[in-house]
Amino acid sequence: MLIKRKNGQVQLGESTAVIVVVIIILFFGIIFWNKINSSDIQKINTESQELSVIEIANIVSELPELKCYEVNVNKIKCLDWYKVLAMNATVNSNGPNYEFYNNYFKNSKITIRQIYPTSVNITIYDSKLSNNTKTLLIPIPVNIKDYVHKTTGYGLIIVEGYYKG
Repeated sequence: MLIKRKNGQVQLGESTAVIVVVIIILFFGIIFWNKINSSDIQKINTESQELSVIEIANIVSELPELKCYEVNVNKIKCLDWYKVLAMNATVNSNGPNYEFYNNYFKNSKITIRQIYPTSVNITIYDSKLSNNTKTLLIPIPVNIKDYVHKTTGYGLIIVEGYYKG
């Protein structure tokens, strides 16, 4: 009878050891899956933020407040230089116009850079965020029309989107 009891105790110890090993393997599996899942979530979040910056760039290039309207110009991105100057004066005054455009441009900085015939940078919107970790810069080539002097310049719309990385 003593032999049967020791044999039962050995089987109970083996069963307990198997259960402990299974729990440890399950625990490490959960930790591994959680790390992979959190990195995927972070990657998806970063991609979403980058897509929002691209969306802002598309909005800026199609703003009627900046576009020049002529026959055969709708195929090429074109900005009216005096509309750019007017938007710079009205949006950067931190009044109701700034709040209106803040709904569209969010955490970004939008600069119109004329490269030819003269080099000029005009910032039409700046959210002035300083604690963000990453920026995504998107340049869009455009024609810049000056209807007073009847010249066409060339430049870039530069959209810098700020987001946490």
